[in-house]
Amino acid sequence: MHGPTTRWDEGEAVSQVDVNRLRMRRATAIALAIGVLVLMAAGVFERLLLGVFISAGLGLGWLNAQVTWMSIVRITDSETPSKQKMALSSASRLLLLTGLAIVIAMFTRPYGIGIFFGLALFQIILVLHTVVPEVKGLRQSS
Repeated sequence: MHGPTTRWDEGEAVSQVDVNRLRMRRATAIALAIGVLVLMAAGVFERLLLGVFISAGLGLGWLNAQVTWMSIVRITDSETPSKQKMALSSASRLLLLTGLAIVIAMFTRPYGIGIFFGLALFQIILVLHTVVPEVKGLRQSS
């Protein structure tokens, strides 16, 4: 097993990588469900294109999270992990993602702005789904 271990609900020790992988799967399922609901609501309000862009933003957020995870694993598993490599990787990824979202939003006005809502929504889902369990765990242990 890689990384530190933690106790899971059943009492068995699992790696933090496995816990994070499970949390990411759950966040993905929640984002997919929200994307479907957004598309349904947008269709009802005859703003289907806005729903498509919000869902695309959710997808871009998911892609960013996956690339971030792979980058973190690659850098920390390397012979010489470095904060500079991590910072450069994050900055380049965020610059690319932001640039892509701005271009999409500008060329598909007014509904293209939904891509930003989708990106923000995925970040909220991911943060709530990964940070809240950790905070609960810290409260229980203290």
